[in-house]
Amino acid sequence: MKKLKFITAAILAIFTITGCSGKKTDNSISIMFQGSDAEQAAIKASTERFTNKTGINVTLLYTPHDSYTSKLASFIHNKKVPDIIQIDGPVLANLAWSGVVQNIEPYIDQEILDDMTLSNIAQCTYPIDGKRYAIGQADSTVLLYCNKTYLDKINARIPKSVEDAWTVEEFDEILGKLAALDSVKWPLDLMWAWNIAGSEWGTYGFYETLVSGGADLINRNTWKAEGTLNSPEAVRVLNYFKKWAANGWIVPKSAGENTLYNDSRSSAIAWNGNWNFTVCKEAMKDEVIALPLPNFGNGTKTPNATWIWGISATSKSPEKAGQLLSFMLTDTQFLDDIEKTGSFPALKKFAARCEDYMDPARMAIAYEQANYAVSRPLHPGYPAITIAFSNALESILNGTDTQEALNKAAKEIDRDFTDNDGYPPFGNN
Repeated sequence: MKKLKFITAAILAIFTITGCSGKKTDNSISIMFQGSDAEQAAIKASTERFTNKTGINVTLLYTPHDSYTSKLASFIHNKKVPDIIQIDGPVLANLAWSGVVQNIEPYIDQEILDDMTLSNIAQCTYPIDGKRYAIGQADSTVLLYCNKTYLDKINARIPKSVEDAWTVEEFDEILGKLAALDSVKWPLDLMWAWNIAGSEWGTYGFYETLVSGGADLINRNTWKAEGTLNSPEAVRVLNYFKKWAANGWIVPKSAGENTLYNDSRSSAIAWNGNWNFTVCKEAMKDEVIALPLPNFGNGTKTPNATWIWGISATSKSPEKAGQLLSFMLTDTQFLDDIEKTGSFPALKKFAARCEDYMDPARMAIAYEQANYAVSRPLHPGYPAITIAFSNALESILNGTDTQEALNKAAKEIDRDFTDNDGYPPFGNN
C-alpha cells in the first residue's frame, strides 16, 4: 500500500503507449496500471523487453492513481476490461465476486506461484474457492519509525525482532516518557495528515491492532461485524488510541506528515508504511530505526496488500496475459527498477535482491513482519467495512465514546451486507 485513499468521481484523461509501437492486433494484449513515474517507466521497459522476446505487442493503459477506480469502473460497465489490470489488494474479492477477474493460477508459471511469500498468497486468494485471482511482485506493511536519540534519552528497550515487540502497555509507558521530554512536541505521529476518516489509511494502518488484541473488523466465518468489531477486545484496543489523542500525544492532522524527520524533530515515533523508509533514512541517517508494531495481547499483527496484477475474465488472450506477467515477475531488470522505488518484496527471489529488506540495520524487521500479516477482510462488501471503520476511528480520536462509535460502525456494515443479501455465496457460509 502506498498512502491509499478513496478515489474521487472525476475521471482524468487516460493515454496509451504501445510497446514497440504497432496497433492492437490478435497478437497483442493490454495492461492497465497506475503508479509513480519510476514505476511507469519500469513497466514500460519490461513490456518492451517482452515484446522484443516474444513478438507480442503490449498496449499500455496508464491511468493516474486518483482516477484509476473510476476508469476501471467505466471499462467494466462498457465490458471492455483490459487483459491485465492492476488491482488494489483489498478490492480483489469484490472483483472476483463480480466476475471481473479470473483464477490466475493456470496462466502463471508454477515456479513463480511457488515463489510467493505467505503474505502475498494471502492478499491474492479469493476465500470462496481458495484460488489465486491475482499476483504481485510487491506487498506492504506498517511499522514504527523511531528517533533513536529520544528512545535512548528515556532508556527505552529496543526490540530485536517481531516476537520481541513492545507490548501495548510498554508502548503506552514509552509514549508518556517521551511526552515529558522538552524536545518532543508529540510522541506519536499516526500520519493523520493522510486522512483517517473516509480513507483507506484509516483502516489499513490500524485494523491489525484489533486482530492483535483479539478482535477484528468482522467475524471471518459468519461475515458479521456485530459482536466482533464492537467487542470488549476491540474497545480495549481503541481506547488506547483515544487516550493518546486525549493526552495530546498524537500529531494533529494540521501539522503535516514530516514531523519525525523535519529539522525540529518534533515527533518521536511515526506509525508509518514501509514505502516511507527511504525519505526517513535520507533525512535522519542513523538517528532513525525501524521497529515492529506494538503487541496488543495476541502478538504483533501487521497489514498487507498493495497493487497486484489480475487477468480479466473477458480477456481473449489469458495465456498471453499470463506469459507477460510471468516474464515481468522474473525480469531481473524490472525487479531492480521496482526495488529503487522502495517496494516491499512479495516474491522470495525478489526479496533476495533487496538489500534494505535483508539488512537488520535497515528494513529486515519489515520483511520479517510479512510472517505476521493478516489481510483485510477478503469480502465483496469491503468498501462498506472500510468506510465504517475509518470513520469510527477518527471519531474516537476526536473524543467519541469508543463503544458508541464501534456499535454504529458494526450496524452500518451489517446493514450493507443485509441490503445485499449477504453477498452470496459469502452469506451462505
